[in-house]
Amino acid sequence: MKFFLRSMVMPVLTYRLLKMITLHPDYGNILLTQPRLPCRIHRPYLSNKLSAENGLNAILHHYERIKAFLDDDDFSLHISDTGLTIAFLEGKDGEIYTLNFISTHKLDREGEATIILKDQTGHLLAEISFTLCCHLNEYSLIIGGFQGPNSQDAQQRIHKATKNFHGIFPKRIVLDTLRLLSQLMNVKNIYAVTNKTHVYKSLRYNNRRKYIHADYDSFWEASGGYYIMDGYYQLPVIIQRKNIDDIVSKKRAEYRRRYNFMDDINMQITTCLTRSKNTLF
Repeated sequence: MKFFLRSMVMPVLTYRLLKMITLHPDYGNILLTQPRLPCRIHRPYLSNKLSAENGLNAILHHYERIKAFLDDDDFSLHISDTGLTIAFLEGKDGEIYTLNFISTHKLDREGEATIILKDQTGHLLAEISFTLCCHLNEYSLIIGGFQGPNSQDAQQRIHKATKNFHGIFPKRIVLDTLRLLSQLMNVKNIYAVTNKTHVYKSLRYNNRRKYIHADYDSFWEASGGYYIMDGYYQLPVIIQRKNIDDIVSKKRAEYRRRYNFMDDINMQITTCLTRSKNTLF
Protein backbone atom coordinates (compact mmCIF):
# COMPACT_ATOMS: atom_id res chain seq x y z
CA MET A 1 0.00 0.00 0.00
CA LYS A 2 2.80 2.41 0.88
CA PHE A 3 4.53 1.63 -2.42
CA PHE A 4 1.33 2.36 -4.34
CA LEU A 5 0.75 5.67 -2.57
CA ARG A 6 4.33 6.82 -3.02
CA SER A 7 4.22 5.79 -6.66
CA MET A 8 1.16 7.98 -7.14
CA VAL A 9 3.12 10.96 -5.84
CA MET A 10 5.83 10.45 -8.50
CA PRO A 11 4.22 8.25 -11.18
CA VAL A 12 6.50 9.16 -14.09
CA LEU A 13 9.72 8.58 -12.15
CA THR A 14 8.43 5.30 -10.72
CA TYR A 15 7.35 4.13 -14.17
CA ARG A 16 10.82 4.85 -15.60
CA LEU A 17 12.48 2.91 -12.80
CA LEU A 18 10.14 -0.08 -13.07
CA LYS A 19 10.55 -0.10 -16.85
CA MET A 20 14.34 -0.33 -16.51
CA ILE A 21 14.05 -3.16 -13.99
CA THR A 22 11.56 -5.24 -15.96
CA LEU A 23 13.45 -4.83 -19.25
CA HIS A 24 16.83 -5.71 -17.76
CA PRO A 25 17.94 -9.20 -18.88
CA ASP A 26 18.96 -10.06 -15.28
CA TYR A 27 16.03 -8.42 -13.54
CA GLY A 28 15.17 -11.52 -11.49
CA ASN A 29 18.63 -11.81 -9.96
CA ILE A 30 18.89 -8.04 -9.50
CA LEU A 31 15.68 -8.05 -7.45
CA LEU A 32 16.98 -10.94 -5.35
CA THR A 33 20.07 -8.88 -4.58
CA GLN A 34 18.36 -5.49 -4.40
CA PRO A 35 14.76 -6.15 -3.26
CA ARG A 36 14.21 -2.46 -2.42
CA LEU A 37 15.27 -1.23 -5.85
CA PRO A 38 11.67 -0.64 -7.09
CA CYS A 39 11.08 1.86 -4.27
CA ARG A 40 14.60 3.36 -4.22
CA ILE A 41 13.54 6.81 -5.34
CA HIS A 42 10.73 6.95 -2.76
CA ARG A 43 13.31 7.45 -0.01
CA PRO A 44 16.45 9.58 0.40
CA TYR A 45 19.23 8.04 -1.65
CA LEU A 46 23.01 8.54 -1.93
CA SER A 47 22.89 11.99 -0.35
CA ASN A 48 20.43 14.10 1.61
CA LYS A 49 20.73 16.70 -1.17
CA LEU A 50 19.97 14.47 -4.16
CA SER A 51 16.53 14.91 -5.73
CA ALA A 52 14.38 11.92 -6.67
CA GLU A 53 14.81 12.68 -10.36
CA ASN A 54 18.59 12.95 -10.14
CA GLY A 55 18.66 9.78 -8.06
CA LEU A 56 16.64 7.96 -10.70
CA ASN A 57 18.90 9.18 -13.50
CA ALA A 58 21.92 7.92 -11.56
CA ILE A 59 20.34 4.50 -11.01
CA LEU A 60 19.41 4.11 -14.68
CA HIS A 61 22.88 5.18 -15.75
CA HIS A 62 24.56 2.88 -13.24
CA TYR A 63 22.87 -0.33 -14.35
CA GLU A 64 23.40 0.47 -18.00
CA ARG A 65 27.13 1.11 -17.48
CA ILE A 66 27.79 -1.81 -15.16
CA LYS A 67 26.05 -4.27 -17.49
CA ALA A 68 28.04 -2.95 -20.45
CA PHE A 69 31.32 -3.04 -18.53
CA LEU A 70 31.19 -6.54 -17.02
CA ASP A 71 30.78 -9.70 -19.05
CA ASP A 72 27.79 -11.91 -18.28
CA ASP A 73 29.60 -14.19 -15.85
CA ASP A 74 31.21 -11.34 -13.93
CA PHE A 75 27.94 -9.44 -13.75
CA SER A 76 26.22 -12.51 -12.32
CA LEU A 77 28.94 -12.78 -9.67
CA HIS A 78 28.75 -9.04 -8.97
CA ILE A 79 25.05 -9.30 -8.04
CA SER A 80 25.46 -12.59 -6.16
CA ASP A 81 25.67 -12.98 -2.38
CA THR A 82 29.45 -13.35 -2.46
CA GLY A 83 30.23 -10.75 -5.09
CA LEU A 84 32.96 -10.75 -7.74
CA THR A 85 36.43 -11.30 -6.25
CA ILE A 86 38.77 -8.92 -8.07
CA ALA A 87 42.00 -9.43 -6.12
CA PHE A 88 43.73 -11.47 -3.42
CA LEU A 89 46.16 -9.63 -1.17
CA GLU A 90 48.96 -11.51 0.54
CA GLY A 91 50.12 -9.88 3.75
CA LYS A 92 53.65 -9.85 5.09
CA ASP A 93 52.77 -12.73 7.43
CA GLY A 94 51.22 -14.79 4.62
CA GLU A 95 47.59 -14.07 5.49
CA ILE A 96 45.34 -13.77 2.44
CA TYR A 97 42.88 -10.86 2.16
CA THR A 98 40.17 -10.44 -0.50
CA LEU A 99 38.79 -7.52 -2.48
CA ASN A 100 35.21 -8.05 -3.65
CA PHE A 101 33.11 -5.99 -6.04
CA ILE A 102 29.50 -6.53 -5.00
CA SER A 103 25.95 -5.20 -5.16
CA THR A 104 24.34 -5.63 -1.75
CA HIS A 105 21.01 -4.52 -0.30
CA LYS A 106 22.67 -3.95 3.08
CA LEU A 107 24.25 -0.77 1.70
CA ASP A 108 21.61 0.16 -0.87
CA ARG A 109 20.96 3.64 0.54
CA GLU A 110 24.61 4.55 -0.04
CA GLY A 111 25.07 3.18 -3.55
CA GLU A 112 24.34 0.41 -6.03
CA ALA A 113 27.84 -1.10 -5.90
CA THR A 114 30.41 -1.65 -3.16
CA ILE A 115 34.09 -2.55 -2.96
CA ILE A 116 34.75 -4.58 0.20
CA LEU A 117 38.08 -5.58 1.73
CA LYS A 118 37.99 -8.55 4.13
CA ASP A 119 40.60 -10.47 6.07
CA GLN A 120 41.22 -14.21 5.88
CA THR A 121 38.48 -14.95 8.43
CA GLY A 122 35.91 -12.91 6.50
CA HIS A 123 35.90 -9.89 8.81
CA LEU A 124 35.30 -6.50 7.23
CA LEU A 125 38.24 -4.10 7.07
CA ALA A 126 36.88 -1.40 4.77
CA GLU A 127 34.05 -0.82 2.30
CA ILE A 128 33.17 1.96 -0.12
CA SER A 129 29.76 2.26 -1.84
CA PHE A 130 28.98 4.27 -4.94
CA THR A 131 26.70 4.76 -7.91
CA LEU A 132 27.79 5.57 -11.45
CA CYS A 133 26.12 8.65 -12.92
CA CYS A 134 26.40 11.36 -15.52
CA HIS A 135 27.16 14.85 -14.22
CA LEU A 136 27.60 17.89 -16.47
CA ASN A 137 27.60 15.51 -19.45
CA GLU A 138 30.62 13.60 -18.12
CA TYR A 139 30.85 10.04 -16.82
CA SER A 140 31.09 10.31 -13.05
CA LEU A 141 30.34 8.48 -9.84
CA ILE A 142 29.13 9.46 -6.39
CA ILE A 143 30.51 7.82 -3.24
CA GLY A 144 27.62 7.54 -0.81
CA GLY A 145 29.23 5.46 1.94
CA PHE A 146 32.67 4.69 3.30
CA GLN A 147 33.12 2.67 6.48
CA GLY A 148 35.47 0.41 8.40
CA PRO A 149 34.75 -2.29 10.98
CA ASN A 150 32.81 -1.53 14.15
CA SER A 151 33.55 -4.66 16.18
CA GLN A 152 35.20 -4.69 19.59
CA ASP A 153 38.50 -5.80 18.09
CA ALA A 154 38.29 -3.43 15.10
CA GLN A 155 41.40 -1.45 16.00
CA GLN A 156 43.48 -4.60 16.39
CA ARG A 157 42.33 -5.93 13.01
CA ILE A 158 43.05 -2.62 11.28
CA HIS A 159 46.47 -2.40 12.92
CA LYS A 160 47.35 -5.94 11.87
CA ALA A 161 46.15 -5.39 8.30
CA THR A 162 48.00 -2.08 7.96
CA LYS A 163 51.22 -3.75 9.11
CA ASN A 164 50.60 -6.60 6.66
CA PHE A 165 50.02 -4.06 3.88
CA HIS A 166 53.41 -2.38 4.42
CA GLY A 167 51.85 0.58 6.21
CA ILE A 168 48.94 1.16 3.82
CA PHE A 169 45.58 1.61 5.57
CA PRO A 170 42.70 -0.66 4.43
CA LYS A 171 40.53 2.38 3.62
CA ARG A 172 43.23 3.67 1.32
CA ILE A 173 43.26 0.36 -0.52
CA VAL A 174 39.51 0.37 -1.25
CA LEU A 175 39.64 4.01 -2.33
CA ASP A 176 42.57 3.37 -4.66
CA THR A 177 40.72 0.32 -5.99
CA LEU A 178 37.76 2.56 -6.79
CA ARG A 179 40.10 4.98 -8.54
CA LEU A 180 41.48 2.18 -10.70
CA LEU A 181 37.95 0.97 -11.47
CA SER A 182 37.08 4.54 -12.47
CA GLN A 183 39.98 4.63 -14.90
CA LEU A 184 38.99 1.29 -16.43
CA MET A 185 35.42 2.55 -16.88
CA ASN A 186 36.45 5.96 -18.27
CA VAL A 187 34.94 7.78 -15.29
CA LYS A 188 36.08 11.40 -15.40
CA ASN A 189 34.91 12.68 -12.01
CA ILE A 190 34.63 11.17 -8.53
CA TYR A 191 32.31 12.94 -6.10
CA ALA A 192 31.79 12.01 -2.45
CA VAL A 193 29.26 12.92 0.23
CA THR A 194 30.35 14.97 3.22
CA ASN A 195 29.73 14.54 6.93
CA LYS A 196 26.68 16.78 6.56
CA THR A 197 25.27 15.38 3.30
CA HIS A 198 25.48 11.65 4.03
CA VAL A 199 22.10 10.05 3.33
CA TYR A 200 21.72 9.10 7.01
CA LYS A 201 21.72 12.80 7.86
CA SER A 202 18.28 13.12 6.25
CA LEU A 203 15.32 13.31 8.64
CA ARG A 204 13.96 9.95 7.53
CA TYR A 205 17.08 8.15 8.72
CA ASN A 206 17.58 10.07 11.94
CA ASN A 207 17.70 6.81 13.90
CA ARG A 208 20.51 5.48 11.70
CA ARG A 209 22.99 8.30 12.23
CA LYS A 210 24.67 6.22 14.92
CA TYR A 211 25.95 3.93 12.16
CA ILE A 212 28.14 6.68 10.71
CA HIS A 213 31.56 6.22 12.30
CA ALA A 214 33.89 7.66 9.67
CA ASP A 215 34.98 11.28 9.39
CA TYR A 216 34.32 11.70 5.69
CA ASP A 217 35.54 15.26 5.29
CA SER A 218 38.95 14.63 6.87
CA PHE A 219 39.56 11.49 4.86
CA TRP A 220 38.60 13.10 1.54
CA GLU A 221 40.91 16.04 2.23
CA ALA A 222 43.76 13.70 3.20
CA SER A 223 43.12 11.84 -0.07
CA GLY A 224 43.53 14.88 -2.29
CA GLY A 225 39.85 15.87 -2.35
CA TYR A 226 38.43 19.37 -2.17
CA TYR A 227 34.99 20.65 -1.28
CA ILE A 228 32.73 21.91 -4.06
CA MET A 229 29.72 24.15 -3.52
CA ASP A 230 26.91 21.65 -4.20
CA GLY A 231 27.56 19.63 -1.05
CA TYR A 232 30.17 17.15 -2.24
CA TYR A 233 33.89 16.64 -2.29
CA GLN A 234 35.60 16.01 -5.59
CA LEU A 235 38.44 13.50 -5.57
CA PRO A 236 41.18 13.05 -8.17
CA VAL A 237 40.74 9.95 -10.31
CA ILE A 238 44.52 9.53 -10.58
CA ILE A 239 47.00 10.11 -7.76
CA GLN A 240 50.63 10.65 -8.68
CA ARG A 241 53.06 8.63 -6.62
CA LYS A 242 56.07 10.17 -4.98
CA ASN A 243 59.21 9.74 -7.00
CA ILE A 244 61.49 7.26 -5.25
CA ASP A 245 64.44 9.63 -5.70
CA ASP A 246 62.56 12.36 -3.82
CA ILE A 247 62.03 10.15 -0.77
CA VAL A 248 64.46 10.14 2.14
CA SER A 249 66.94 7.33 1.50
CA LYS A 250 66.13 5.41 4.71
CA LYS A 251 62.45 5.15 3.65
CA ARG A 252 62.94 4.22 0.00
CA ALA A 253 62.87 0.47 0.60
CA GLU A 254 59.59 0.82 2.48
CA TYR A 255 58.00 2.82 -0.35
CA ARG A 256 59.22 0.33 -2.94
CA ARG A 257 57.50 -2.45 -1.03
CA ARG A 258 54.29 -0.39 -0.89
CA TYR A 259 54.43 0.38 -4.60
CA ASN A 260 55.09 -3.26 -5.49
CA PHE A 261 52.23 -4.34 -3.23
CA MET A 262 49.78 -1.93 -4.89
CA ASP A 263 51.10 -2.77 -8.37
CA ASP A 264 50.26 -6.43 -7.75
CA ILE A 265 46.73 -5.53 -6.64
CA ASN A 266 46.22 -3.25 -9.63
CA MET A 267 47.43 -5.93 -12.03
CA GLN A 268 45.03 -8.50 -10.60
CA ILE A 269 42.08 -6.08 -10.81
CA THR A 270 42.94 -4.98 -14.33
CA THR A 271 43.33 -8.59 -15.48
CA CYS A 272 40.03 -9.58 -13.87
CA LEU A 273 38.04 -6.67 -15.26
CA THR A 274 39.58 -6.49 -18.74
CA ARG A 275 39.24 -10.16 -19.72
CA SER A 276 36.12 -9.34 -21.74
CA LYS A 277 35.84 -7.06 -24.73
CA ASN A 278 33.58 -4.68 -22.79
CA THR A 279 36.31 -2.91 -20.80
CA LEU A 280 36.26 0.36 -22.72
CA PHE A 281 33.08 1.74 -24.24
